[in-house]
Amino acid sequence: MRRLRIPRRANGERERSWPHWDAVARGCVGAVTWAALCLILLGYDLFPGRVSLQVGEVSPVLVRAPRMAQYVDRDETGRLRDEAENRVPPQYSPLPYARADAESRVSQDFATLREAEASAESLDDLRAKLAWLAEEDVGWLSKSRVSELNRLEEDARAVVRDAMSEEIREGTADLKATRADAESAARARTPGPGGAIVAAVVKRQVAANRRFDGESTQAAKADARDRVQEVVRTIDADQPIIFEGERATREHLDMLRAVGFASPRLDYRRLGSTLLIVGLIVLLLGLHVRHWAPPVYGRTPLLLLLSLLAVASLFTVNLLALALPNVWMLVVPAAALMAAALLADTIAMALALALSLLVGLMANAGLPATLLSLGSAATALAFSTQLWPLSRLRLVIGALAAANLVLVAAVGMLAAQQAATLMREAVLAGLYAPGAAVLALGGIYALQRPFGITTHLGLLELLNPQAPLLRRLQAEAPGTYHHSMMVANLAETAAEAVGADALLTRVAALYHDIGKLYRPTFFAENQALLGLDNVHDRLSSSLSSLIIVSHVKDGVALARKHRLSPEVVDVIEQHHGSTTVSYFYHQALSGSRPEDVSEDQFRYPGPLPGTKEAALVMLADGVHAAAKSIASPTPQRVQQMVKEIVRERVVGGQLERCDLTFREVTIAEDVMNRVLTASLCRTRIAYPEPAEGGVGM
Repeated sequence: MRRLRIPRRANGERERSWPHWDAVARGCVGAVTWAALCLILLGYDLFPGRVSLQVGEVSPVLVRAPRMAQYVDRDETGRLRDEAENRVPPQYSPLPYARADAESRVSQDFATLREAEASAESLDDLRAKLAWLAEEDVGWLSKSRVSELNRLEEDARAVVRDAMSEEIREGTADLKATRADAESAARARTPGPGGAIVAAVVKRQVAANRRFDGESTQAAKADARDRVQEVVRTIDADQPIIFEGERATREHLDMLRAVGFASPRLDYRRLGSTLLIVGLIVLLLGLHVRHWAPPVYGRTPLLLLLSLLAVASLFTVNLLALALPNVWMLVVPAAALMAAALLADTIAMALALALSLLVGLMANAGLPATLLSLGSAATALAFSTQLWPLSRLRLVIGALAAANLVLVAAVGMLAAQQAATLMREAVLAGLYAPGAAVLALGGIYALQRPFGITTHLGLLELLNPQAPLLRRLQAEAPGTYHHSMMVANLAETAAEAVGADALLTRVAALYHDIGKLYRPTFFAENQALLGLDNVHDRLSSSLSSLIIVSHVKDGVALARKHRLSPEVVDVIEQHHGSTTVSYFYHQALSGSRPEDVSEDQFRYPGPLPGTKEAALVMLADGVHAAAKSIASPTPQRVQQMVKEIVRERVVGGQLERCDLTFREVTIAEDVMNRVLTASLCRTRIAYPEPAEGGVGM
């Protein structure tokens, strides 16, 4: 079922005195929507059925999970992360110039050796200056030559260079081991007494080339903790969460939050994130409506309707979330179908997406709820044109039920849900399909009139022969009723041929002459059936014309009194356009004072037809009225008459405001010609006279 079109402003409705009033009204609607949605999300824990517990408190009731859910085991996750952090070794950063500095210190030691040897006054004095050397090494040094010291220095530098090419970490056993290895390497490289001096210098100058880096160590520990994934546990539907009399632990609270029985405490972060996310969703929804549905964006009542659908849907989900698993698969598709029928298909899909995101924010439902609600709503919208008639409703229900089963099964298998729980939720999701369809039909029926929206559901009500105005036509103006039925057949067939709205066309044609109910005896089609003479024989042409023309104004007033759809009222007002009442106009011209006759006195006030449907009703009304004047109808006469009426309307400019093309006018003319020919030019076999005493057929 599709929405027909957005109602236009009434003729008497004044424009807003302040040019920015509409913008302010739209802003107010958006702000109210944002505030209401935020209150529903933030007030989740205030709804019935929630359990308020703190760690250490005794549970007053046994709490079971209403649906399958997942939660993070924070204790186990913390333990695993501590283990990962403890396995991280200390981090050391390199000292870029450690080796060069060590070699420089070696050179300084040998320079000290040379200076001490040159300045010492005695062997005891030399021993005092070089206390870090053994006595035998000092004795050898006092007898050595400069060239030997230069060789020993080169050996010491080479040993230090080799030793410090490996990692030597500060504050560890690395330094002690490296010095011992370097001392051994020095004695091996330089045998004899000189090797002892080299070993002593090397042992003094080998130093750490890696320094402990506290910042890198902390970063590595943090990275190790982050690499440990959260331990996610699954709660199955109907699984006990906490028993009566049991003291609540942190894990109990995590499970309660996961299934939506308890909400996190309201803090600034939660408040701020909710306000921002909901505000962004409402803003994007408004921009979508502005771009893809300008007629809706320009009408504040329709924006209020969109807001009502969003807020009421989320409130309903919030209220039933604990009682029914995956209740969003019932509410969101129903809201989407209502938006498609009452507003526009593009708005319906945007609303479904917005509600699915909001459902994901609520009760920690997360991605599974978003996927389930969005998939179910998308399926419903794919079959939204089948909502009516009721014989087609089974297609919507069947497709939605099948999609719900597949969606629940896919998401359940992804979450490793138990088979029994998966089967129970899948069956319930299948039962949501007829519920969503019925809920959508009820919402459409309840909301279409208050917001002045025409839907096929509302039009089908008007087709009922027991509708008050149609019953009055049958009883008080039977000729007009028969004429309206014929016009409806002609116009509906033409509408189907040119791609116009056939249902709207038929309904508008049935009601186009209801203004004749005020004075039915003044119209020729009723006089013979009611056994009356022609009243106009006793009236002037101008007065008769005034009475005939007034049936349009009377019809509009009667239609508005009975709250007919605005589109039907438009057709009633436009079905004669600005044509003239030609019979009385020509009668006036043949009178005694034709010079005083003005054509405007005999003209309908308009307006001209503004839609294809109104134009087709005008053409069907004209050709059927003219067809009744054909004395002996033949296919050729009917065809000629239809062509003349259609040409008269086209040449007279009566179709200038509607979007009928010349090709569509030609198609409509051919269709009406066939229908009229079939109804007016029927032939029947002449039955023989019944025999005497026999029974005729």
